[in-house]
Amino acid sequence: MKRYLPFLITLTLFAYGCNQAPQFTVYGEIDNYEGYVFLRYGDAVDSTIIEEGKFIFEGTVERVMQAAITNKADGVFSAPFYLDNDSVYVKTTFAEPYIKMIEAHSPANTLVTQVIDEVGAIMEDEQKLRSNGIFLYMDSITQLYPRNDFIIDVTMEIVSGDYITLQQSDKLLGTIDTTLIHPVEFEAVKTAISRQERINPGDEFPAFSFNGLNGETFTQESFPNQYLLIDVWATWCGPCIQSFEKLKPIYEDLDGTLEILNVSIDPYPQLPINFLEKNKLPWKQAYAEGEFGNPFLKQLGVVFLPFYYLISPNGEILAINPAIEEIPELIKSKGSLKGVLK
Repeated sequence: MKRYLPFLITLTLFAYGCNQAPQFTVYGEIDNYEGYVFLRYGDAVDSTIIEEGKFIFEGTVERVMQAAITNKADGVFSAPFYLDNDSVYVKTTFAEPYIKMIEAHSPANTLVTQVIDEVGAIMEDEQKLRSNGIFLYMDSITQLYPRNDFIIDVTMEIVSGDYITLQQSDKLLGTIDTTLIHPVEFEAVKTAISRQERINPGDEFPAFSFNGLNGETFTQESFPNQYLLIDVWATWCGPCIQSFEKLKPIYEDLDGTLEILNVSIDPYPQLPINFLEKNKLPWKQAYAEGEFGNPFLKQLGVVFLPFYYLISPNGEILAINPAIEEIPELIKSKGSLKGVLK
């Protein structure tokens, strides 16, 4: 019996290992911070304490999904990355009031970089755009990763924009697992697709009325002789908050030519009020009830954040979701431009 014991132990360990669910390991470093950090993914929140500037989390997920390292259990996704059952190395830093991402390395995050680079290259190649390059690429990638959160997010942005035909949008939505999309967001996507037949660059922006956080009301008439950037955002949106720093120098350089109207879609207005008390911004602030289900924002096709409309003084839509660095040139040229994937 003794001669078989090592074999039996090995066999038992192998069988035990085969029965274990795949696991992820998120390990990394953080600068300028002590105490607890949290890993948020899906509906889950895990916590651990920083030891010598390092942290580690372990668990399991059923698919590739967005996650974030935060300094609060319900904090902003300010250090986001994509999580799968693999090892993920993340490097972060604490810059009051949030933890911010420096880099993330794993197969899932490598895919993110590859897709962003490929989509960006197609967007910059007019010949590829005209020959359905964006659809052909997304058609292949969605078939490979129909349940990948990032691929689903990119697909939603593509079908919500002006990049492909309505029939091609239907094809992509039929490939990804739409049951993983929040019902309100999916309804907004369908609204955005129908918007493509109604609201586009060059059209007149619909009449609007937003309630300001200070009690005022904002309409098109509130911005006479000014270009207006309507910026739909929320305090939980890390990219929204990061974009403010990019907008500040543009706002200052244009010196009254451009006004910005932030429209928060947080669950209740006290959230942006609290945020803005700690993070002063020089432009106008408003609030829209109903989050993504707000009727006017649904009409506009707002399905992701941040979402931008650049409007001329006469009410013409100059761009939908322009890259921030393009805004000065758009205003200078007074031309219409379709949005680009950021």
